[in-house]
Amino acid sequence: MTTLKSIVYGCEQNSFSSGLFTPPRLVISVLPLRSLYPTPSHYLCLGIPISSILPGGKIISMAVKITNHPGSLPIRDFDVRTDLLSVSDLVELCFADRLSPDGEALLRKMRSSAHNKRFQEWAYSMAGRVSMPFTGYVWEEDEEIIGNLSLIPYHVGGKQYYMIANVAVHPDYQRKGIAHSLVNRALDFLLPRSLDGIWLQVDQGNQAAVDLYLRHGFVEVSRRTTWMLRPNDVPREFLDWRVPGFTVKEHKARHWPQQRRWLENNYPPEVRWHLPLRPEYLRGGFSGRFSRLMLLDPKISQWSVMAGTELIGVVSWQSSKTQADWLWIASSPETEGVLLDAFLPHWMNGAGFKRSLRINFPARKTNLSLESHWFKPTRTLIWMKYER
Repeated sequence: MTTLKSIVYGCEQNSFSSGLFTPPRLVISVLPLRSLYPTPSHYLCLGIPISSILPGGKIISMAVKITNHPGSLPIRDFDVRTDLLSVSDLVELCFADRLSPDGEALLRKMRSSAHNKRFQEWAYSMAGRVSMPFTGYVWEEDEEIIGNLSLIPYHVGGKQYYMIANVAVHPDYQRKGIAHSLVNRALDFLLPRSLDGIWLQVDQGNQAAVDLYLRHGFVEVSRRTTWMLRPNDVPREFLDWRVPGFTVKEHKARHWPQQRRWLENNYPPEVRWHLPLRPEYLRGGFSGRFSRLMLLDPKISQWSVMAGTELIGVVSWQSSKTQADWLWIASSPETEGVLLDAFLPHWMNGAGFKRSLRINFPARKTNLSLESHWFKPTRTLIWMKYER
């Protein structure tokens, strides 16, 4: 039951904590209740049927009217039960030339889910609680979704982050301020919350989007490239390659302190939370082995690359349900090339079917060592964080 005091407060603040309204799209008509309340400043918001308890216990019921203001924005909450198919089509239209195989697989999954009522109800109930794009905002005109922004929560290591993603505007409606308004609405929702960070990623070639986010208070933190290696791209003669003086050995617990320092450089905490990398699963000693034994998924294997008795790097392989497994490289930039020289033939000659490999790495000049080992860059993203 809603009291008159709470209604008046909501009206004066132009916000409704109940979530029934999403200002500023709706303008609520008001009626002074001077005869019922002692001061002229108290008003009753007319929006939906309400029963209010007045001083003395008297109950008053009223019908109400909501009107759209001519200048209001056609932004509403994304509803996973009804909007999934339209948003999938919009994202594909806007990013068709940039979609990775994983992105294409995600779109197929979204379209399939759009016809699965049980999934939709589950997703709706879990919105904001799982790291999936079940919340956000859409811009709708004439019953057509022409703009979208997704909000994805992440809970990692006791910290809470939000990722702004899938910011897409139909090509026929671009450069009309729609993306600007969607980002504004997202920040209006996120900033009052006690978050450890608000992040987004943008393609380094999309300068218009970069400029938009800079104007909204986001700053560049890192540029990272995803690299892919398909085993069939590696020449057969490379399988017999051996680097004199370098060996690939079983990972040892004593290597963990140095490995951890290298991992911190290549995958710093400010970006690691969004990657499927959990250092606790890579650590040495009994605790690390026990953690890995308890894992049903993903599977992890590690190798140490030695120059004589000196450790020059550690390579960690991690299984994935997507198109490629992960490699986590722990080494200095100067030794990345020789590390791959020694590791790749060892891995290729090992037992078992070889899936494609994926590396997420800082964008830097030493990435040439990846290209020389048949890794191909698929995408470079600018990681931006809200700092204003």
